[in-house]
Amino acid sequence: MNVTVVGAGYVGAISATVLAYLGDRITCVESDPVRLAAWRSGTDPLREPGLGDMLRRVDVRFVPHADFADADAILVAVGTPMGRDGRPDLEQVETAAAQIGARARPGAVVLMRSTVPVGTCDRLQSGPLHEQRVVSNPEFLREGHALRDAFFPDRIIAGGPADARATVAELYGRIIDRYGLPRDLSADNGSSGPVPFRWMSATSAELAKYAANGFLATKLSFANEIANLAQAVGADASAVLGSMGLDPRIGSQFLRPGLGWGGSCFPKDTRALQAIGDGMGYDFLVLKAAIEQNARQLRGFAAAIERELPQGATVGLLGLAFKAGTADTRESPAIALARLLLRAGLAVNAYDPAVREVAGDLKIRVHSTAAEACDAADAVVIATEWPEFAAIDLGAVRRLTRGDLLFDGRSVIAPAAAAAAGFRYAGPAGFSERSIEMTAVQRLRLGTAA
Repeated sequence: MNVTVVGAGYVGAISATVLAYLGDRITCVESDPVRLAAWRSGTDPLREPGLGDMLRRVDVRFVPHADFADADAILVAVGTPMGRDGRPDLEQVETAAAQIGARARPGAVVLMRSTVPVGTCDRLQSGPLHEQRVVSNPEFLREGHALRDAFFPDRIIAGGPADARATVAELYGRIIDRYGLPRDLSADNGSSGPVPFRWMSATSAELAKYAANGFLATKLSFANEIANLAQAVGADASAVLGSMGLDPRIGSQFLRPGLGWGGSCFPKDTRALQAIGDGMGYDFLVLKAAIEQNARQLRGFAAAIERELPQGATVGLLGLAFKAGTADTRESPAIALARLLLRAGLAVNAYDPAVREVAGDLKIRVHSTAAEACDAADAVVIATEWPEFAAIDLGAVRRLTRGDLLFDGRSVIAPAAAAAAGFRYAGPAGFSERSIEMTAVQRLRLGTAA
């Protein structure tokens, strides 16, 4: 099948590489000259694990523009950044749709992989893409695991005109059947049989993406609330959340307390889902609470650090990426935390295994090792859950630091290990913006007093 992919970001580059591996003839359009040059030279500008190696095994033609005339399927994977009102900015989508509508053959299937507001595909179908068949085909890729997620997905969701279904099923046929896929990327996740392929309306498929990310973000916020309450009543947050995870109706993922969620999807998609509700006159109370709790969690964590340090003190910040396994700092809680600490008059020295510099006006020093970032620090703060930080030699770090405070914003350090190394440890639990203090009488009423 001749496939053109518009956009060579995370979704586009992964989609192009995977489909090329499956045997399709792939053209990938990238308008950014710097990124285009990197792809053409065989360099992965995204630094996604395994992508560069996989790309060298397949044939993807990267071009600055395409005429779309020979394409059987066109995947739109351009950016939809969050606007000031919380709604996605669709400028790149509109531009791509206009070009495709003018050049693609009638009947070509246009798969919308970009996350767009509900109703966008139907609007494009009746507008610039009226001669093509528009299908919503949301992605569910995790940065740092994108190749595995693309080859071995939990499900494939698509929706649009009924006569486009066969083309979409053919495009993903080997993935659905789990046939001829790279063994080095497979994982024993207990799944067997074909990958669930769910066909629905375009509107339902668009909402399915927002619903999934909104629920996961809410689950993370709820876990942080439970951890904060556990701190208040004297319970062990890890024990409470661990027991919750054993319930198959709940599951263990996304139950680790931390300083908040971020990245390129959750903040944007939760705001967009809230905007969808607002536009329909629906007050999405649960989602609004999850968004507010996430902001409050980060502010409370920063306030806890500020309370312990005088102005001018130095913080050794370990982590800048929004999560481990990626160099992506978009909407990173670590970056947001650094800004709050700088605003409070603290100096910040940082280190991240994948991030060598930060963009914009963030006045922090990024070092090449954790030891350099922590040298003479008054407090050490872990802001990204890199395995390197979980295995760090705490004794060696303590010998470098000036102060003895360790703020673990990702729950990767055992409190006992921190204490043994000479640190005063504080995890993410209990750092709500307004700290909750319970009297002995209140604890007795809850039955939690010793």
